[in-house]
Formats: sequence, C-alpha cells, structure tokens
Amino acid sequence: MSTNYFRLREHITHLELSQLEGGVAPFRLAVWVDHRLAGILYLSGSVTGAVVGMFALPENDVQCPMRTYYGGEDVGTVVIVNDHGLPDDAVVISQYGEIFTVAQVKSRAGAKRADGMPTELFGYEVEREETGG
Repeated sequence: MSTNYFRLREHITHLELSQLEGGVAPFRLAVWVDHRLAGILYLSGSVTGAVVGMFALPENDVQCPMRTYYGGEDVGTVVIVNDHGLPDDAVVISQYGEIFTVAQVKSRAGAKRADGMPTELFGYEVEREETGG
C-alpha cells in the first residue's frame, strides 16, 4: 500500500482545510492564489477530498514529488522524495485529497502504529495521537 503526493496547480500557492463545529458544511477550505486569499469554500464531508484534489496537478502531468509506503513492522513508513527542491513548508495533496506540508509527509518516515497496521490507512493521525505510536 502506498500514497502519492502531488504539487499544487500553477498559481495556487496555499490551501488550508479546517473542520467547523455545527452548521450545514463541516469543512472550510481557504484557497490562496499568488499568495492572496482568493476565496473560501464550505464543503460537506463527502466531497471534500474530491474538491481538494482538483487543486493538485494531475497525476499524468508530472512525476509525483513524494510517495510513502509501509515498509513492514520493522521499518514502518518509508518516505520517498523525488523532488528535493520542494521546501518543507510547501503544500502537497495526497491522492486521497488530504492536505499536508512537505515537512508533515517527511515526518512520517519510520512511523509505526501500535496495532501493527500500515500507517497508510486512513485515520493514521488520530491513531498515532491516541496511542503515541
């Protein structure tokens, strides 16, 4: 199991996804174009990943700059960086529509879950925070 991470489309310089309490839309996605806030989208949970994914460069247009995979219980998560020019604060989008900085993806290197399951499974961050693993 592996996860690919992609650059943002040209002129999209930052995305910020936050969860809202109550209301009709549980997520707020702020979009920056050329370092200026261009707009805010309010999204339902079912479409959030798909909408975020629209801001990523298409998979067939460019080699994915980062990839992670589970190297087994002894190794944990393996992080492969194909584009070493990406700054740690650059935003990348997973193939599942998750938003991370390059530093956040790199920090997964060697990560292991306490239950022995691959860290590539959804819920990894919650599981890791709760178990400390």
